[in-house]
Amino acid sequence: MSDSEQNPATPSGGTESPAASVLDSETASDVATWFDNIPRALKLGVAFVIIAVLAIIFATWHDFYFHWFEVHTGTVNESGPYYGFWSGFGSDIGEATILAGLVTVYRHHNCHVKGCAHLGRRVDGTPYVACPKHHPDHKGGKRSISFEELKAAHRKAHEAQQ
Repeated sequence: MSDSEQNPATPSGGTESPAASVLDSETASDVATWFDNIPRALKLGVAFVIIAVLAIIFATWHDFYFHWFEVHTGTVNESGPYYGFWSGFGSDIGEATILAGLVTVYRHHNCHVKGCAHLGRRVDGTPYVACPKHHPDHKGGKRSISFEELKAAHRKAHEAQQ
């Protein structure tokens, strides 16, 4: 049997680049199948050996990395217990919380159209959020409606509620 008959991905019998074979979905499923066929005891044994080796390395280098960790987080007893932490590394906790809150708010109000990074509002009758550009009720530019159109839309929505 020739090489081209064995490998239908290369019809001319030429060689395939390693990058193309990595991206091939058949190769990915072959790797997953191969991994699933490995006995669970062997997987656990390899994981245990890796954890044991890391524990030995950490125990051997304890003085170096733990002192480095204490100095850089400020937990070395500067002028009192944890003064260095709260005036140094620990003071970043509040800033990280603010940043995480801003990211959460942005993701909650972000337009659901793929690739659009604008903030939007809910589309009635759906769980989706759309920016002014993609919202189905929006006509024209961002600020293109008149005050009369705005009042009419408000009146219509208010009458629909009653």
